Amino acid sequence: TDTVQPAAAALAQRLNLRLGEFSSPATGLRLVRSDSDLSLHDPGSGARLRVNFRTAGHGRSTTGRDPLRRAIGADAEDVVDATAGLGGDAIRLVAVGYRVTAIERNQIVSALVEDALERARAQGILDADNPRWLVGDARLLLRQIQFRRATIYLDPMFPPKRKKSAAVRKERALLRRLGIDEGDAAELLAIARECTTCRVVVKRPVDAPPLADGAVAAYAGKLVRFDVYHPARCPS
Repeated sequence: TDTVQPAAAALAQRLNLRLGEFSSPATGLRLVRSDSDLSLHDPGSGARLRVNFRTAGHGRSTTGRDPLRRAIGADAEDVVDATAGLGGDAIRLVAVGYRVTAIERNQIVSALVEDALERARAQGILDADNPRWLVGDARLLLRQIQFRRATIYLDPMFPPKRKKSAAVRKERALLRRLGIDEGDAAELLAIARECTTCRVVVKRPVDAPPLADGAVAAYAGKLVRFDVYHPARCPS
C-alpha cells in the first residue's frame, strides 16, 4: 500500500538491507513489511518470526510467588533489561509494575520488537513510555546512561537441556542465524555489577551452572532460575 512502501524503504535504509529482497545476504533471512506487521522469514524452511504483545497486565502481584519478582525485589521501581531480545521479559516486568528500560543490540530483532510495541501502544495495551526501548551494546550503554538506582536484569541466550516446543526451537534457530549468541555474557554481568547500586539478576536454565561466582541468592521455578548478585564495591 501507499504507507507500506515508505516505511519499508526507511527501515531498509536504517538496517542497511536491500529493499527489493529486503534480506540479509549473510543469513538468508528476509524481513517482510506488510500492512499489519513486520516479520522475519526463512524462505528455505518456511519459518516465520513475528513479535506480538497481546496483553500486558498492570499492577504488581500480591502473591509473592513469582520467582522473577522475588529476585528483582518487591520494593524495586526501575529495572534495566540489558539483554532484551524479543521483549518477552521486559513486557512481563512492565506487567508486574516496574518501570523498564530494555536494551537490545541486534537491529533486526529490535525492529521486530519496536513494530510490536507500536502496535500494542496503538491498541492501548502498553503505555507510551514503558518499556523504554534502546538499541545498542549494553556494555557501553550501561556505562553511558545513569542506571545507578536501577536493578539490572540479564537473560543471556543459553542452550537449555530441557526439551522445548518446535516453535521455540525454530525461534531460537532464527535468532542464532542473526548472530545472537551472547558469548560475552560474563563480561556484561561484571559491567552491570559496576553500574548499579542495586542488584543484578541473571536468568538461567534451572539446571545450568551460575554465569559467574558470587551469587548471593537464587529463586527457581520449574524451568528457570534467577541468580542475584550484589553490586561491585566501588573503590574509595
